[in-house]
Amino acid sequence: MVKEKNIEFELDKTFDPVRCRHYLNGVCTVLHCHHYATLYTQLADDAVDFNGKELLKKAAEDSFYAVLNDYYSQNGIEAIEAKISIAQQYWQVVGMGMIKFTGVGQYTVTAEMDYSHLDEGWLKKWGSRTKPVNFISAGFVGAVAALTNNKPLGSYKVKETKGLVCGDDVSAFEAILS
Repeated sequence: MVKEKNIEFELDKTFDPVRCRHYLNGVCTVLHCHHYATLYTQLADDAVDFNGKELLKKAAEDSFYAVLNDYYSQNGIEAIEAKISIAQQYWQVVGMGMIKFTGVGQYTVTAEMDYSHLDEGWLKKWGSRTKPVNFISAGFVGAVAALTNNKPLGSYKVKETKGLVCGDDVSAFEAILS
């Protein structure tokens, strides 16, 4: 279990009314909309010919790794607990839900969401299903696993082991060093 400290994520949220763009700490950011996210998640899931799920997961991992790494560097964040706390707050700020890193080791990192905006949207639009749908969340977990262990991007293979859309009490993730 990861011990949490009260580490505040410094938030500079601005909106450019001319270009209709949101900025989070200087980075142009699309704040989460479950209507849009469930649609492109479904499209990625249907795209079996070019493995859309993995492409969506990789795009999320690349993006979150870059944004969080820049934030950690600019603010001198080095402690694992601080990195985890900031990552959890960032996930919530962009509207993806509530994620909690339940174990952070060098070889394995685990996380759970008892609330996921994407799962909630999926359930309202299409109902439950037998396979989890948090490809973006899996990418985020992979990015955080690499950053907390000072590993390069893509160092962890992430699997969603439980899913709220599957009727589980949480969506759970396991990242294993590859």
